[in-house]
Amino acid sequence: MEDRRVRKTKESIKNAYFNLLTEKPFKDITINQITEKADINRGTFYLHYLDKFDLRDQLEGEIMAELEETLSQHDHQQVFRDPEKYSTQLIAVILQVIINHKDFFSVTLIHQDLGLPQLFSRIVRKHIQDNINLPDKLDIVPIEYYFAFIVNAQTGLIKEWVKNGMKESKEDIAKYAFAMAYNGPLKLMHEYLKEEQTE
Repeated sequence: MEDRRVRKTKESIKNAYFNLLTEKPFKDITINQITEKADINRGTFYLHYLDKFDLRDQLEGEIMAELEETLSQHDHQQVFRDPEKYSTQLIAVILQVIINHKDFFSVTLIHQDLGLPQLFSRIVRKHIQDNINLPDKLDIVPIEYYFAFIVNAQTGLIKEWVKNGMKESKEDIAKYAFAMAYNGPLKLMHEYLKEEQTE
């Protein structure tokens, strides 16, 4: 276990790093800038990280490990018993990881505009595929395109939620995500327009 001083130092480095990411691209950030903002010397930084790439990779790795651990506890067989409950709970689980690391995702989604890390999406997809036997195609749609559509749509929704300050609860966002994924945005709009015409 890390002692309190190490945790405090790492927290200062992390906060300085995130602060700099709100000001400039990752490629323009230097170790000197990080240590100056964290109020530590370079030697202290190198006690914990090899360079800025190692800092980035360690921070991302911690989040991905938490996501994997959380997903491993999710009941994937529930998809056959109650698809809506399965989907909304799965999305809520993912959103909780984002809430737990709000600073990281606020920076990557808003200031750096990187989208959700690709590894994040790959982990979610792998857990679904490992636990649910999916065909090569769903109706006429190859599974690769299916996942690309779903992942990018959900990413857009999550990004908007983070940019808006995460005002809605994770449960509400999970319901929105399920409604759009299950019904489809065009179908939802078509149903609305039909109702408008009948009024």
